[in-house]
Amino acid sequence: MQKITLNNVTVSDAYMALLADRGIDYWFANAGTDFAPVVEALAKAQVLETKVPIAVTCPHENTAMHMAIGYFLVTGRPQAVMVHVNVGTANGLNGLLNAARGHVPMLFTAGRTSTNEEGLAGHRSLDIHWTQEMFDQAGMLRESVKWDYELRNSQQLETVVDRALSIAKSEPMGPVYLSLPREVLAQSMAEFTYTTPSRQHPAAPSVPNGDAADEVAALLAGAENPLIITSSAGRDPKAWSALAQFAERYAIPVVQYRNRYMSLPSNHPMNLGYELKPLLDGADVILAIDVPVPWLPAEDKVRDDAKVIHMGPDPLHGYVPVRGHPCDIALACATAEGLHVLNETMAEHEAKAKTRIDKRRAALAERWKMLRENWRKKLDSVKGQTPVHPAWISHCINELKGADTILIKESPLLQEHMDISQPATMFNAGAASGLGHGLGCALGAKLAARDRLVIGTHGDGSYMFGNPISAHYVGAEQELPVLTVIFNNQRWQAVRRATVGLHKDGYAAKNPHQPITFLDSISNYQKAVEVADGYGEKVTDPNDVMPALQRGLKAVTVEKRQAVINIICSA
Repeated sequence: MQKITLNNVTVSDAYMALLADRGIDYWFANAGTDFAPVVEALAKAQVLETKVPIAVTCPHENTAMHMAIGYFLVTGRPQAVMVHVNVGTANGLNGLLNAARGHVPMLFTAGRTSTNEEGLAGHRSLDIHWTQEMFDQAGMLRESVKWDYELRNSQQLETVVDRALSIAKSEPMGPVYLSLPREVLAQSMAEFTYTTPSRQHPAAPSVPNGDAADEVAALLAGAENPLIITSSAGRDPKAWSALAQFAERYAIPVVQYRNRYMSLPSNHPMNLGYELKPLLDGADVILAIDVPVPWLPAEDKVRDDAKVIHMGPDPLHGYVPVRGHPCDIALACATAEGLHVLNETMAEHEAKAKTRIDKRRAALAERWKMLRENWRKKLDSVKGQTPVHPAWISHCINELKGADTILIKESPLLQEHMDISQPATMFNAGAASGLGHGLGCALGAKLAARDRLVIGTHGDGSYMFGNPISAHYVGAEQELPVLTVIFNNQRWQAVRRATVGLHKDGYAAKNPHQPITFLDSISNYQKAVEVADGYGEKVTDPNDVMPALQRGLKAVTVEKRQAVINIICSA
């Protein structure tokens, strides 16, 4: 182990150097007066050429939080965010909740208003320093982080940072919170010594209990109609190939229900789409992998005699207060490791089950072909519609993108019309329904993969929630040309659908302009990108969708500037 000593530094100097040593590439920041010691440290690092994370100015916390999420989803490396005391923490909660429910590790930090009124470096110097102070700043987010702490002094800096990162990166992964008082950040030290690399590491990925894995393997091998349901297995790129191999070897269909990530290639023979009902009713053994809600109990029917297995780092999803889905066996394990164990454990039953597997494989092949033929017919029937149908927009985006294009989904993008052949190329990071994640995630993904095309797809509501001026500012400042496609149906369709679903014959169902669900007073969102010298275009004709996307692509790939294609579409 090597010891690094920094001489004549502040805690801010040491903190930023330590973050860089621990693999933090970027520090996404929305600053306030509490940042003064850190700003000085960054300016000092520029002059002395000290290695520190690259600071990214984010005019809104939503941008900062979701850039950190997007960067992690592409690289697998958690990043740091710093916001302004209590108000910045509050503004960051939307992104924090998405990170927590999506199991995305992040070092979420906030300044802490000075507690001393005089006498210490960093003491209170503005009237706002009194009114910003809270009794418990972290109280507002404690339910949504794995760990929280306030840095007390310089001596504990290395321990605190390493503990935060190791907890965040241990499964089930998630964000942690650290508050940083201004007086502590401003404290001077004659020297600061730390160990590199760190001697605190995240817990190694776990494997399933052997007896439970044997029981699951026997159930799956003996099933006539087994079914795998997942929404987030693809969060771990290693699980992509593990699930593909396991499902194909034993002819087990996979439904990616309300999925946050693609977990299986689009053309995989066991990829049976995104709707449960065609397969759920007949399933006799169900393996739910990384899916908090495998079906809706009030609507979806499961056989009374079906065996249900839940598998994942937190198979019972303990962060959900009420969850009554049957669970005959729970396998607590890392996803990829669990699939590898099941693959090998089921090999013991493979020979005996061969006839059953072969028969099922043939039946599923026919179902696979019919499903895709129905998707094709649906596309043919809507491609000329005005307003433009989301299926046609999805198809055109698919024609435009390459195999390694990164897609960010916060829109009605229809996956049945997309060809996804590589892991970690489609993300929907709104695991807590925190709208506005797409713009920041797309920027974070582009920051992580500057040589790849990133396409962000958004509804008009989610585009507004994403603080577009903030996002387009960062895109310009960091030179991150992202292609943004808005599915603009001029309404909050989810709210409208929920209202009609609850009150099928009610007043709202009969109202063509339901209260508080329409967003049709403005529609020229493409003009927002012009403040950042980007390219914007509005589309109303289905025949213009592909040409407009191609013009946007040219702006992004050739002119190296952001582009927004605003498509007026149907619900």
